Amino acid sequence: MVSRLIAYAITVAMMSSIGVILPAFADSHNVPPLSVTTDSDSYDQGDTVVITGLVKHPEEGIPVTLRILDTNSKLVGIDQFNPAADGSFSRTYIATGPLWKAAGNYTVIAQYGAAQQAETTFAFSGGSGTTEINPVEKKVFEVDMGDQGTYDVGYIIKGGTVENMEVDYDGLALVITIDATKDGIITVTLPRDLIDAKKPANLSPDDILVGKTVDPKDLEDDEYFVLIGGEEASFKETKDKDSRTLSIGFLADDTQIEIVGTQIVPEFGPIAALVLAVAIISIIAVSAKTRLRLMPKY
Repeated sequence: MVSRLIAYAITVAMMSSIGVILPAFADSHNVPPLSVTTDSDSYDQGDTVVITGLVKHPEEGIPVTLRILDTNSKLVGIDQFNPAADGSFSRTYIATGPLWKAAGNYTVIAQYGAAQQAETTFAFSGGSGTTEINPVEKKVFEVDMGDQGTYDVGYIIKGGTVENMEVDYDGLALVITIDATKDGIITVTLPRDLIDAKKPANLSPDDILVGKTVDPKDLEDDEYFVLIGGEEASFKETKDKDSRTLSIGFLADDTQIEIVGTQIVPEFGPIAALVLAVAIISIIAVSAKTRLRLMPKY
């Protein structure tokens, strides 16, 4: 993680010089034609099921069809809609009513066009067939960035409430304080302008010497680190060009969730950029004499 942050810092510092922009390091080769996921792996009667997905190459006039099948392959939900311009889509369903009865693994099937299909599964504990809705908190938290203003972070939480969100500049993290009354899950939508995770550019010493630069937005996405109580936690993620949405499970009495990326607003102040520039000059000088490789090859 440390080497990743150092590499990214070098990349950002080089952006202050005027040069040729390197080709975009798009992560499109890692994106399937169609993807779909849920915000949790399991639900009880009355829970809110959030389904999100992405069409890699959306075309005007072609809708996404969603189907939800119960453990006996019976249809419990169906929907058809157009994805957003960037291909992303999101739908919310309540796991309740006469169709949501059988306990077991349910399947979500997304269809786009004639050939593209994707699916995901989740566990449902079973229902009584009656209409019952469990309380769920859907809100937007304004993260105070001082002179940078505020950023809206949308979230849905089950099993607790959000007490605070704040930025840890030194740790490149968004710290979420929660009051967890029971085991639950939080789905948080992070604006990329606020916090993001990017892989370092594969710049060679020669690239740096001739003044080539990289726009961080063109770098390939990297994974976040999520810590709960200082321990690494698993999560599910969906993303689009403007935001990344993480679904994170927590236990009763957990109080703090840290989402760690590689860049956060403000990325670097003028003094920090100057220090980095001086450091890079020193590294280049040493590299010329010792053939030290600035960054590992991937």
